[in-house]
Amino acid sequence: MWWLKFSICVMYDLFDMTVGRFLFVVPFASELVGMALCCAMFGWEGLFYGLEALDPTEQIDGFIPTATIIALANR
Repeated sequence: MWWLKFSICVMYDLFDMTVGRFLFVVPFASELVGMALCCAMFGWEGLFYGLEALDPTEQIDGFIPTATIIALANR
């Protein structure tokens, strides 16, 4: 079951890094979606995905795969 959650997190991070910032009209919508996804899979620890919202330039998404890190931490 963990491999499925891990795969979903990797796919979401790849989506968010590449086209995610262009598809969401509201700047922090991708962080809200990612946080909801991680909370649904990993509980309260998914709230750590919200740390990406601290960067208003949206540049952290390209370098730090937050959902994947959360999945690895919950292995």
